[in-house]
Formats: sequence, structure tokens, C-alpha cells
Amino acid sequence: MTAPKRRIAMFDSGLGGLTVLAQLRRQIPDAEIIYAADTARVPYGDRPLEQVGEFARDIIAHLLTYEPSLIVIACGTSCSAFDALGYPPSVVTLLPIVDCGVVAAAQATKIGRVGVIATAATVRSGIFERKIRELLPQARVTSVGAPKLVPLIEAGNWLQADADAVVAGYCTAFGEAGCDAVVLGCTHFPLLRPAFENALGPGVSMVDPAFICAQRAAALLADNASGDGSLTFLVSGEVEPFVRHATDLAGPIAASARVRAVDFSDEVKQPEHR
Repeated sequence: MTAPKRRIAMFDSGLGGLTVLAQLRRQIPDAEIIYAADTARVPYGDRPLEQVGEFARDIIAHLLTYEPSLIVIACGTSCSAFDALGYPPSVVTLLPIVDCGVVAAAQATKIGRVGVIATAATVRSGIFERKIRELLPQARVTSVGAPKLVPLIEAGNWLQADADAVVAGYCTAFGEAGCDAVVLGCTHFPLLRPAFENALGPGVSMVDPAFICAQRAAALLADNASGDGSLTFLVSGEVEPFVRHATDLAGPIAASARVRAVDFSDEVKQPEHR
């Protein structure tokens, strides 16, 4: 019997999953990747978790039609929704980015003082605090909701000077709490890495869950047959701005992608290719 291909499906509300995509491509270069971006409904972070859960279930149902071997939930708010409401049944493994971030944070902190910056919905859910304390019971966790960052990035303003000021304002609490590690709990946020490095300073480890996520994906797919190394974007909003911003951020990885406009709220249809 032929082993299944290294075919990974993943989804995010928009551009944030590109940070995970880059690590997946680096660690599993031959994987076939299908990336769903729900830009018609971005941002997720100011929506009720029940609604985000419905969106994410629809997207997973659509992605399953591609017969992936693994689905990466590259959206912290979607992970928070499923943690609160229950993960949907799936015939393939679901890999939540939040779980990867928690492991990375536990590895990064030396004094047990961990900061988390995420969307407002993720912070309200308490998912990071709870899961970090499962690994580090004595940890002191400081969480900050950052509702301005995802819209800033989706608008293509990640290099503007005011991004530094916005990030610095959000990071003040981490210095006051004496955090030695800060988890970027939304996959959009590593796209502002220089701003976070300036705000946090050299004594604080900036934790990006993408590396461990890709490590776990590589381990899960180790026995699978080689994929074709292709990338397909499924975009629910305007295609041209997403592709332009994705190419600016991810370069050649995104430039060669196939692109399809989709409506994840439609009845699930079979994809046009395998």
C-alpha cells in the first residue's frame, strides 16, 4: 500500500499563517501545502468565540476535501474557540498553533515569568495561561490583548513607523512584570518582529510558535511519501491584495503559489485538483 503524500492543509484569518508557512517550507520542503486565508472575515480577534468556531469548522470541512494528511490551525483565536467549544471530529490530525507556542514558552523561560500577546479573544479565553501552567505550575503569566495589530498588518502597514509605537505600548506590561519570555500568541505578530525586538529588548526571549509547529508537522509526516512541493492559496476576500502582501512578506514562497477564490460559508465543494 502506497504511503499518503506529505500534504498539509492550514488556515488563518489572513496573512498571519505565512509565518508558519515559512517554517513548514524550511523544514518540509517537499510538502504540498494548501493555505486557507479567510480574509473576507478578518480580523477574528474581536468576534465571539462561538462565531470564530463556526468559521473554523467550515474551513476545516473545506480543507478536508483536499485529503490532507495534517491540518495546521495557524490561528490562535481559532484554537481558543475550539478549546472552549470542543474540536470538530476529523479524519486527520489537527495541529493547533497555541499548543506549539506553550511548549516553546516553557522551553524559553528561565524564571517562570511569561508574557503572552495575542488577540483580545484569545486573551479573554485564558488558553495560554491555563496551558502554560499545566507545564509550569508556578509560572506567572502576563497576558496582553492587542486588537490594533492584525488590522495594521492586513492593511500592509507592517513597516510603518507607527507600528513600532503601537507594539511598544502593548509591551510595557511585560517589562513591568519582569517577563523573560514573551509568546507572540497570534501568527500575525512575528511579521512585526523588528518592532517587538525593539520593544522587548535583548534580555527577553521572543517566542514564535512556528518553529515548533513545523517540527511537530515534520515528525507526524516522517513516514509519508514525498509531496510535490506545491503551494495553493484559498482566499475568501479580495485576492489581489492578499497575493501582493503575501509576496511582499514571503517572497518566492508565495510568488509561485496557485491561487483560488473561495467562499468558506458555501456548501463544501470538491476541489478542482488533487
